[in-house]
Amino acid sequence: MTDQREGRLRTLVAALVYRAQALTVFGYMGVASIIGVEALVVVLGFTTVLPIAIPLLLIVVDVGYFFPERLRALWAGLRAKLSRGESN
Repeated sequence: MTDQREGRLRTLVAALVYRAQALTVFGYMGVASIIGVEALVVVLGFTTVLPIAIPLLLIVVDVGYFFPERLRALWAGLRAKLSRGESN
């Protein structure tokens, strides 16, 4: 009646937690490289006031940093596509 898979759920949850923690560490490292270590210290100091806002604040900072780059790439792609269409 009992299977050998008793700890399967525990193993899956542990793997999920490990991946989430690794993703969080990479996220903080990425944000530190974007805004700088000093600004990251200020952001982390904000955790005593409103800890739930930290991920949202980091997402806003990332979007603010990457949005102009993505917009430029999209604009360059559109211009290339339009110029290719006009030359035919």
